[in-house]
Amino acid sequence: MSDSQLLKRLRIVIKACGGQTKFAKACGISQSLVSLMLSGDREVNFTTITAVCHDLGYSPEWVIMGTGDKKLDGKEATKLVTEIQILRTEVELLHARMRHYEKEFEVMSQKFKETDNK
Repeated sequence: MSDSQLLKRLRIVIKACGGQTKFAKACGISQSLVSLMLSGDREVNFTTITAVCHDLGYSPEWVIMGTGDKKLDGKEATKLVTEIQILRTEVELLHARMRHYEKEFEVMSQKFKETDNK
């Protein structure tokens, strides 16, 4: 998940942390990964966003969408990160179901074609 506005907000957080090295350490990632994300060579991953929100106290809504309060108290940030994780899991399940239904549809379509050709 990377767009210019998300990267702009990430740069704000990095500056507030005192630079890429301190930000990377606070988030539990390498400085080289931070550099790659900022250059657009790597997507800003969910783990980094979670760390920015949970460990550094930034609002997931602000980090991801640029709306709402920039910072939240620890309990509120934890709650929102948990909700985002639940939603992410639900989306992944929906994608898996969709792939399953697409495969079933392909099988059914093939059977119909075979029936029509007889």
